[in-house]
Amino acid sequence: MTESTLQALRAALAGAYDIEAPIGRGGMAFVYLARERRLDRPVAIKVLPPDLARDEGTRKRFLREARTVAQLTHPNIVPIFTVDEIDGFVFFAMAYVDGETLARRLAARGPLDPHQAGRLLCDVGEALDYAHARGVIHRDVKPDNILLDAATGRALLSDFGIAHADPRRGLLGRPAAPRGHVVGTLEFMSPEQARGDVVDARSDVYSLGVVGFYALSGRLPFHATTEEGFLEKHATQAAPPLATIAPFVPPRVASIVDRCLAKEPWARFADAAALVRAIAEAVLPPPVPLAVRAFLVRSTHLEAPALIHAFVTGVGLLPATVAAWLSPAGGAIRAVATSALAIALALPAVVAVVRVRRLLAAGHNRDELVAALAARQARRREELAFVYGPGPTSFEWGIGWLARVAVIAAITGAAAVLGVFDVPQQLASLLPVITAGGAAIAFLAAVVARARTEQRTDPLGERSLRFWRGPLGRALFRIADPGAEPAPPAVTILGRVETPA
Repeated sequence: MTESTLQALRAALAGAYDIEAPIGRGGMAFVYLARERRLDRPVAIKVLPPDLARDEGTRKRFLREARTVAQLTHPNIVPIFTVDEIDGFVFFAMAYVDGETLARRLAARGPLDPHQAGRLLCDVGEALDYAHARGVIHRDVKPDNILLDAATGRALLSDFGIAHADPRRGLLGRPAAPRGHVVGTLEFMSPEQARGDVVDARSDVYSLGVVGFYALSGRLPFHATTEEGFLEKHATQAAPPLATIAPFVPPRVASIVDRCLAKEPWARFADAAALVRAIAEAVLPPPVPLAVRAFLVRSTHLEAPALIHAFVTGVGLLPATVAAWLSPAGGAIRAVATSALAIALALPAVVAVVRVRRLLAAGHNRDELVAALAARQARRREELAFVYGPGPTSFEWGIGWLARVAVIAAITGAAAVLGVFDVPQQLASLLPVITAGGAAIAFLAAVVARARTEQRTDPLGERSLRFWRGPLGRALFRIADPGAEPAPPAVTILGRVETPA
């Protein structure tokens, strides 16, 4: 929209809205952040420029979108407040979502973890199920049309500009496009949509599957350099299994996405509600048994004794043993010192084995413990991201740059002191101060950065999960129950365990 047109829009809406800033584009329309004067609240204004509003077909499509969304009241669909036409501008005001699109989130910080992706797919799936039940097929489900609320993390579906009526159910939306007429976004459209066939709710399920594939792997299932190439691949080629692109994704979650991308509509989930149920079962943790919960709680109670043990071993026994071996003392003293150190090093393993035996005696195994830890850490990451933000703050970026500059100053000063290169006589006396000051600032910045990072990452919990999931944790369970037969490898899926038959 040109500056003169924008000024005309500001003047036309001045009685009801103050236009503040552009947000983006939606199809042929422009979207602006505005403040509604009467209720003093932020809104998003989607406006059709006058030159397009004069085209009767375009104007009807725009108003049809407004009427369609106005009849959909759901927490995961961006609501419309009002529709109006003033001085040649056709527009509607909708809720302003303070956040970012899924597309921007993925571009800025990469793929989502399975728990985050599962929540997002459930949110959008519930919105689609609600719309489908009222006869509306979205036909343009893609990351640009999924908004992420910064305050709640909730995903909201927007832009019903090319939605149409489900031929099996509804009366809302626009009529189905004529056969052979292709509309939508090439990268995310279903095979039947790419062929120009009449589509139903299962087409949106396919598109949401492409969104899930992209959100979990950071890649699209198909790549092409032309529109015809995309259409052909969606219509005829099988999508690669998600596990081959993103092997870290839990198998059960990957199989759900793969099913959404089936070429034949009947091979996908029957509707969005079935997809939501499958995702919820795959990513929501089951109730944690009491014995497993007690094991996790008990581990936190042992932190203080563990610190005392580490201090005594590291500061007392280890130096004493080294001194005994370096001194001309007799073999008896060396044997006593070595035995004491060995007992101290073995003590944590003995305590862990005792605790593991109690867990096994209650009828639980390592897989259940790892599943509970994984689920707890997934929730913990989500909570910390909400409290402290998903990524480094401007303060943390500043601390990082300060640490880098200080390290460079310290290294440069040390090199100059050692005579690696010549420096002016005036700076020679300052070199020790530059070296020591740079090292001290770098150390303090590293401590502050580490403290801020720990707020957002819960390092103790992450280390505990890695330990019990790794070979040492597996070895402790084998020591605690030597008579047990080795179990087949199990895969932890965010709170539940899948063991191959």
